[in-house]
Amino acid sequence: MHSKLLRLPLLLVLLAACLSARADDNALSPAYAAILRGDVDAGLTELARLREGGAPPAEVARVESWLEAYRKTVDSRAQMKEETFAWNVAEAKKALEQNETYLALSFAVQAASYAADEQAYSQEPWIVDLTAKAMEQAQQLEAEHRWSKAHRYYWLLKQLHPKDKRFEELRERSERLARLELLYKDKEEFERRIKDVDKNLLRSAVSFINKNYYRDPDFTKMGEGAIDNLLALTETQKTYDYLNGLGNPVTRTSFQEGLKELRAWPRTEERFNSKDLLKLYNRVADLNDKTAELPEGLLVMEFLEGALQQLDEYTSMIWPVDAPDFDKMMMGGFEGVGIQLSLDERSGRLKVVTPLDDSPALEAGVQPDDLIVEVNGQDTKGWSTEDAVRNIMGQAGTEVTLTLFRPSTGQRLTYALTRRNIVLRTVRGVERQADGQSWNYMLDEETGVAYIRISGFHPDTHEELVQALKAAQRQGMRGLILDLRHNPGGLLDVAVRSVSTFVGNGEVVSTGGRREARTSMRVTDEPFQVKTPMVVLVNEGSASASEILAGAFQDHHRAIVLGERSFGKGSVQRVLTLGGSARLKLTTAIYYLPSGRSPHKDPDAEIWGVSPDVEVALTPKEFRQVLKRETDTYIIRSNEAQTATVSEEDRDKALEGLKGKAEDDDEPLLTDEQIKELEGDPVKPQNGDPQLETALLLLRVKLAANLPWPQQLASTGSESAKTQP
Repeated sequence: MHSKLLRLPLLLVLLAACLSARADDNALSPAYAAILRGDVDAGLTELARLREGGAPPAEVARVESWLEAYRKTVDSRAQMKEETFAWNVAEAKKALEQNETYLALSFAVQAASYAADEQAYSQEPWIVDLTAKAMEQAQQLEAEHRWSKAHRYYWLLKQLHPKDKRFEELRERSERLARLELLYKDKEEFERRIKDVDKNLLRSAVSFINKNYYRDPDFTKMGEGAIDNLLALTETQKTYDYLNGLGNPVTRTSFQEGLKELRAWPRTEERFNSKDLLKLYNRVADLNDKTAELPEGLLVMEFLEGALQQLDEYTSMIWPVDAPDFDKMMMGGFEGVGIQLSLDERSGRLKVVTPLDDSPALEAGVQPDDLIVEVNGQDTKGWSTEDAVRNIMGQAGTEVTLTLFRPSTGQRLTYALTRRNIVLRTVRGVERQADGQSWNYMLDEETGVAYIRISGFHPDTHEELVQALKAAQRQGMRGLILDLRHNPGGLLDVAVRSVSTFVGNGEVVSTGGRREARTSMRVTDEPFQVKTPMVVLVNEGSASASEILAGAFQDHHRAIVLGERSFGKGSVQRVLTLGGSARLKLTTAIYYLPSGRSPHKDPDAEIWGVSPDVEVALTPKEFRQVLKRETDTYIIRSNEAQTATVSEEDRDKALEGLKGKAEDDDEPLLTDEQIKELEGDPVKPQNGDPQLETALLLLRVKLAANLPWPQQLASTGSESAKTQP
């Protein structure tokens, strides 16, 4: 009895404290609710009112500190945007005065992203003058058959004038011609690409399209696209050296004139169908026999490539030459040495971004930023990343020898590496732990906000996610930021299983097409995480399976989606075997989210993707900063990392010596000095991630308030809340 009486005062004190805390929370509820709606100003006003009403609760000071930090970010961003716009415009005008048109165009496009009104900006007199000069130079490059350079001009002009279809058409044409120049750069590559390609592949592909495409195919446009692609082939000058029918002006001209006549035929038919498309090919083949006499494999390949381009951007051929690389990509893993590659901007050489987890490259001591200068004794000058994949990857158990140049030390190093199966890991946290393998998932230990990033949906992604959630729980997770930015998607069933981790029951996605019946994928299992508050980050790089995950969470009211509108890849592709190793990747259905909407982006669509509940758009320099931070977090440095032992001058000389010539063997559009000018923006963004910081603020408030996510955000209707930054 005595011990119970002793406990009573303590219980009364604890009860009083709980009641006081609840009273504080109730007083703060209007401020919390305003912030959760995305209305930070209203939240600040409410907090100020509480202060004026008397001694503020401790929670007021804490929330004010969060909002003050947030406000600093907002103010800093506004100033950064204004100064960045002014600097780029000034540099563009200066370059224009000096007749450095491409440099001026590059600066002008950089400025457009920071303009208060992009449409008004694109119509300013100096922009009109710049556009005319850029068009003149692009047309001169076309006349010289320098398609890659012409394409770069048109690509920038399209960025500057996004609503002008003229530049999109010119960009597409120059891209088609640049692609052909690259694919058929020499006879050896030409013969490698057309091997095992014949007319039977065309027949099978057209039959599958007719039966299985998700909507009625427009065979008229397909026929016109096929002829346009063949006409582009006749302008590919690199083929003139080894294809006599194109190298001979007489036979080439006869072939071109005949193709132009055939292009008009599809529009004369009342209903141009799949059989007519095959008839069109037969007429092309007859014309070819009388004129250019091109190999059947080439004719089939480019006729079909042009036709498929008129369907959608995801329908494509996997030609026999491409099949091995396609299979590696679909496995979620590969057999190789475990190196993530890019091209070094300064030397043009293959650069190691990072060795991968549990890989021969990591174990051998390969370092980020190493340059691969030889593979099995063969110089890599001029290699693309595709060339690297083809030569470095190979059967497990076989050996490949890499010779590397390490810029930080000036060393030339050789590694004999034994290939093995490499499994790509797709789930990450805030930073690696000291052991270099496990992750710290806590973004804010005080409030219990965890962070998990999913970079793709591979076979092991769901299990990786579950293990990450368990680790985050052990570390103190109370709320979660799930980052799906620049996640291109992957396996649909893995994405659905990932939804089941958080949602207990209901539809995740359904699919349906012209010939495919509507099917639904649901979750029914007990979720691993059912109550943890979540914010999901998306951007225009979030596509396919990641859009399904974000959209399902949004429709089930399981999370707030924050960031920028997603990519709009809402279609289903089936891989259909055509014969041998050739396959057709064909769009056969459309995804539908639980609410019935589809993220699919049709041509000229105004609504697509998953629109965020809270919109926070990044500027290009902020995006690059966020991407770099993510890459730096992912990079693995072995214990053999060394400090720089060469001077910057010596390193620059060494890199200069490794440079290869431009693809078209002439001067680049921008000199090294001009590139430095373009990258010399003195206005730096605040060291942070505005999207992540906004998500963190919302979760902090959500956890403190213990309120549900508001069903109606600051804006009305279906528009998302525009939260700044």
